[in-house]
Amino acid sequence: MRILKKLGDLHGLPLFSQLPEAIVAKYFSHCLTRKYRKKEEVFGSGEPVDYIYLLVSGKIRVYLSYPNGKEFTLTLLQAGDVYSGHTRALGQALADSEVLLIPVESFRKLLVEVPLFAMNVISVLGDSLRNSMNIIESLVFKEVNKRLYHFIYSLALSTNHHGESAIQVQLGLTHQQIGTMVDSTRQTVNMFFNNLQKEGIITMGKDKLIIHDFAIIAERARDDSE
Repeated sequence: MRILKKLGDLHGLPLFSQLPEAIVAKYFSHCLTRKYRKKEEVFGSGEPVDYIYLLVSGKIRVYLSYPNGKEFTLTLLQAGDVYSGHTRALGQALADSEVLLIPVESFRKLLVEVPLFAMNVISVLGDSLRNSMNIIESLVFKEVNKRLYHFIYSLALSTNHHGESAIQVQLGLTHQQIGTMVDSTRQTVNMFFNNLQKEGIITMGKDKLIIHDFAIIAERARDDSE
């Protein structure tokens, strides 16, 4: 672990973008950071709740694992998201990632003393909860192709560039991992992406996905009842 050196890394995150530099320096300059390689475990079941995890860079999958080998993805953490190890969920880095460890007491004190930060946290947690509910709803109510379209649609929205003619999404997931997230198989996911490429709707690259027609993805992801 190391002490956070570049406070500018935090100012670029939505959670801190409106905070004065003096506040960021006061509460976070002495926090510890950890770096994780892609596929490395970030936190395990029953992790001590001594710290709040803030993802500075990278991507982390939060999931449940069962004795029969089944896994259930709860959410994907992006840069700027926060997480507390109060559940039995596991965390795996889907890309090289850096995590800031904020002592729980310091985090509570900041929430009380800086109302603006508290509002930012509520917004970030709301986004994370919405992501989790979308995943759960998709698994329960949608057939597999609809789940895959919704998965791509959600990734595109998270880039904040979904109004552009071509959207590039850093995927960082294998077809096997995507299959696990949508309760399908690697073969089904592979066939799904191959068909979209043949239609010219997407292009698959190494660890990235380029969406050429977001309108089609949005339409196919839409609930039939809407």
